[in-house]
Amino acid sequence: MGREANPFKKMPTILMPDELMAKALRRGERVASEMRQKDLPWLLKARFVEEHKVRTIASVVADNLQKVIDKTPPVRKLPKFYQEMVEVLVGIDDFKKSMGAFKWASEIVKKLGNDYAKKIRRAKTPQQAGKLRKEFVGRVKSILEQIHPEMAFVAVAREKLKDLPTFKDLPTVVIAGYPNVGKSTLLKKLTGADVEINSYPFTTKGINVGYMEEIQMVDTPGLLDRPLYERNDIELQAILALNYLANLVLFIIDASEFCGYTIDEQINLFKEIRELFKVPIVVAINKIDLVDEERIKEVEDKLKDFEIEAIYKISADKGIGLEELKKGIKKLALELYSAK
Repeated sequence: MGREANPFKKMPTILMPDELMAKALRRGERVASEMRQKDLPWLLKARFVEEHKVRTIASVVADNLQKVIDKTPPVRKLPKFYQEMVEVLVGIDDFKKSMGAFKWASEIVKKLGNDYAKKIRRAKTPQQAGKLRKEFVGRVKSILEQIHPEMAFVAVAREKLKDLPTFKDLPTVVIAGYPNVGKSTLLKKLTGADVEINSYPFTTKGINVGYMEEIQMVDTPGLLDRPLYERNDIELQAILALNYLANLVLFIIDASEFCGYTIDEQINLFKEIRELFKVPIVVAINKIDLVDEERIKEVEDKLKDFEIEAIYKISADKGIGLEELKKGIKKLALELYSAK
């Protein structure tokens, strides 16, 4: 299976109008200096210099704008997760409108370059050739200023989108549960040392992605570890976007309550996660080495009225019940992924 790389990683740095214009003018002047070395009649040389300046400036500006378009993926062709992330972070309609401005400007600058180059070729004096070149530069500046808001918008969007995590096209298990219930310990035990920590726009802790053979396991600290009423709109939308990645949710309950949350609080979070995710859910009752059978039975009783694919009793720390959990979630995730 191939890597579902973050499609926005390749977006180039967005130059603002002044920066882009300065770059184009510098390149134009370099080309002009080379042209001035040629042994040509006075008027012909003037035309030659100004025409090449114009063509170079047009090319630098149009190509720079086109490069942004070429390196930015069409949003509607992206996997659903990334489409949702664009909507959450910047808004799909605004993003598409801004990219449209880049296309418009690139095409018009290219056309102007051709038009002015032809006019310069017909110039009757060096002064007229120079005047036409200045006129062209003024028009290009005006076009770039016109799309300045869109350029600024795309620059900000790029900063947000390039930090989205990278996922593989594999059966995916999303891990949920309160902080300190043993999520990171379990992730490391199930996936070995193969855990990547990626930046993520909604949490300072980063997203943890581990691979258990052909299964991708995703833990999102800061997203799936507290009640809904504590979340802002962006976090809620981000959770809904994870629906497009998840084939299965693994919810972890700390039977010992040493995490700082009661069993009832943990069950309430489980209910919310279950309602949010449109995929099957598996529960792992963790830290069974720290509690008696009565406590484990209490947790099981509180879960019996819910539709759950399976309940596993484990100790991530001591390695108890992990092989059974591993086999169970692997089999289920593969089946659900194949059925999608």
